[in-house]
Amino acid sequence: MSTINDSMLDLTGLIAFVRVAELGSFVRASESLELSKAAVSKQVSTLERRLGARLLQRTTRQLSLTEAGQAYLQHAQTALAAARAAQDAVAGTQTVARGRLRVTTPMTFGLLHVAPWVGGFLKAYPQIDLDLQFDDRPRDIVLEGLDVALRIAAQLDASSLVARRIGGTHVLLCAAPEYLDKHGKPTHPSQLHAHACLHFSLTPLGRAWELQQGEEMVRIALTTRLEANSSIALRAAALSGAGIVRIPEFAVADDIASGRLEVVMPHWKFADLGIYAVMAKRAYVPAKVRVFLDYFGAVWKRTPGWRMDGYSAKSAC
Repeated sequence: MSTINDSMLDLTGLIAFVRVAELGSFVRASESLELSKAAVSKQVSTLERRLGARLLQRTTRQLSLTEAGQAYLQHAQTALAAARAAQDAVAGTQTVARGRLRVTTPMTFGLLHVAPWVGGFLKAYPQIDLDLQFDDRPRDIVLEGLDVALRIAAQLDASSLVARRIGGTHVLLCAAPEYLDKHGKPTHPSQLHAHACLHFSLTPLGRAWELQQGEEMVRIALTTRLEANSSIALRAAALSGAGIVRIPEFAVADDIASGRLEVVMPHWKFADLGIYAVMAKRAYVPAKVRVFLDYFGAVWKRTPGWRMDGYSAKSAC
């Protein structure tokens, strides 16, 4: 009976196999690992040859785990978790932040409040390589190997991830003065039916706005003049006088201060949004993650349209 000794361990093949099994595709695994499909396939085949067992059943249309693959996957995932914990333990003792830092951020927030300061961050930490991904879709940070996901929501769904509240922002109704001069200023949500409404299409309520004043809650089903999945596009339309936009304060604070936009029905409130840094649960937070949150936390404290809630990146981590 043969045994597997240390010389036969294949960590690259193990990582490739786990990623393929979890994502259910060689193509998706190759994209996640930033390798060619052929390279990932070769690593898995080499692992199978060393183990003397087929782990994956491949057909032209389907990929599935064999019985041996199912058993091996459980142990492989445990081994990788232990390896990551060991790496985090070392990273947690480092005084110099280094390595590749993978961060995902919502599109508008990232363009307005992350991208302008990226150059300064890279100069301050020359041993960090930043992979910054702009995406309004929820991402699986564990499967995709992301270090930090910035998320904006009224409330985060329960999960095994660690979420640190960075701060918050109000959600406002705004319009250009010329639009309000021409069409009038609504004073009650029911009057919005007579106005051109500019709507962010990725909100969980769909084509509806919910506003509250005291104990009164009103939900308005919208007939929208413009619907878009970009708050930057909606802001531009509002500035041109196209209508009334529902938008986070951090996206329009400068426009309101300058008078380019006016707040509509300020006594009617939307649910505030929290702004969070979400990370995989681990015993040690790598130095590269800590310095990222420290650096941008200092920037965001100076940003109009934010409520920082006394946030401290150092204490949060």
